[in-house]
Amino acid sequence: MASNKVLTIDITNESITIIEATASQKKESYIHNAIIFETPEGSYEDGQIRDKEKIGAAIREQLAAHGVTNKNAIFILTSTKIVNREVMIPYVAENKVKGIINANAAEYFPVNIEDYIVAHSVLETVVDENKNKNLRVLVVAAPQVMVRSYHELAGIAGLNVQAIDYIGNSMLQLIKTQTSSSTTTMVIQLGSESTVLNIVKGDTLLLQRTVPYGTNTVVAEVMEQKGVDATTAMTMLQNERLITVDFDDDPVTGSFRYLVNNIGRVMDYYASKNPDKPIDDVFLSGDGALIRGIDGLFKIQLNISTRIMDSLYKVKFDSKIDLKTCNPVYLIAPIGAALAPMNFVLREAESKAKAKSQTAVFVVVMVLAILVSAGLCVFSYVSLSASKLKKQVLNQQIAAIQDIEQIVADYDAAQAKYNDALNMDNTTYNLNENMRDFIDSLEEHIPQNVRVESFKSSETGVEVVAVAAEYDDIAKMVIELKKINCISDVFVSVIEKDEADDGSIVYTFNLTCKYVSAVAESTTEE
Repeated sequence: MASNKVLTIDITNESITIIEATASQKKESYIHNAIIFETPEGSYEDGQIRDKEKIGAAIREQLAAHGVTNKNAIFILTSTKIVNREVMIPYVAENKVKGIINANAAEYFPVNIEDYIVAHSVLETVVDENKNKNLRVLVVAAPQVMVRSYHELAGIAGLNVQAIDYIGNSMLQLIKTQTSSSTTTMVIQLGSESTVLNIVKGDTLLLQRTVPYGTNTVVAEVMEQKGVDATTAMTMLQNERLITVDFDDDPVTGSFRYLVNNIGRVMDYYASKNPDKPIDDVFLSGDGALIRGIDGLFKIQLNISTRIMDSLYKVKFDSKIDLKTCNPVYLIAPIGAALAPMNFVLREAESKAKAKSQTAVFVVVMVLAILVSAGLCVFSYVSLSASKLKKQVLNQQIAAIQDIEQIVADYDAAQAKYNDALNMDNTTYNLNENMRDFIDSLEEHIPQNVRVESFKSSETGVEVVAVAAEYDDIAKMVIELKKINCISDVFVSVIEKDEADDGSIVYTFNLTCKYVSAVAESTTEE
């Protein structure tokens, strides 16, 4: 993509961002056009295009209004329905990676893989303690119906689909050109429904996670308080200081609590796995990055240097682009997609490409066969030469696939080592280790009118004795405790009605909280 001018299109619930770029991973990328406009109401939700006609017409109109005639487009997928994970496979040539990934896709994801399209991006080559080379690969599965809807949208908008990328990969491709090899950086892409986290050192991705919280909650809180629509609420958040650095100051700031807490958990998980590579700083991008005061909130709550990613290295913008309206924080993913997109290819398109390739090969072989046969007739060596040619073709086919046995053997050995390590970890895991997480989360989740008298932890769960002022408080307590990550179920075993010292009625009750099983815990971390 380095020498081609291309459109990249990023669609969210609130807005559609289109850039026209000539992108380069090594040299300076040039942004010819940048357009941001509102998504037609009711036409898009969490990655799924609800009204292709509305969005297609809006894209056509905006491109025409800005004088953009380019038809080659890359679409970016953003959705909580997309699943991704990192896998380790034996080192093979790039053209063989796809075959290994597709062969094992059903093992990577807990979904019916027939309903999904799988794409991948090689992150790095890793050498283990036995000097064996492996490939660390980011594998992503997107719903087939979702991918198809973008192809249909492109047809309505009069565009040619060059690729369909995943936002995590789009962000990573640009981030790799912006960070230093001497520091570890976390880039937080604040979307409306979800937040994508990338932790990188230089051009190496150390961890990528998607948190199922975004700016929707804070926008909804402002809409309710101020009596305005979503667009006005976001404008107010960007222009007025409606948030502080403390969750307890007001409900607007408190709306960020779950998002920040989940980011903190990802950072803690990363720190436990990479103690030698602490995160040095945080950059904010995406729709929520320009909320006034959000960098201060993240800095205080996450206890780390936090800045807005509003300037880009080795990216030049055309002078006609208004960078106040098209701030670089909105363009991280669109620019990155132009660099090296991860392509989700529809199965029928892939089959047509294979058939076309096979037909071309067949034609070439037939022409060669005719020429060879004619020559053989002239020299009267038809039978002998045909046998030699057949032997040569067979030998070439054997040579082309002779390394497959070693690849399969290496993969099986790596899988066996992984299973042994996982089994060993599960045998040493004690559910009582969840006690610390439970205590840390209890204060946050306990209702105001409930007082915990005592609790005790065992290998299966926690027994809690508490006092509540009303029956409703008991129900709230059960609901809140179920939100704690290490708890799988909560039920009330005893409720007793008592009279307090001041004559009021109180309820003493016993709760039993069951821990999440060890198998579930290990699956979550993966």
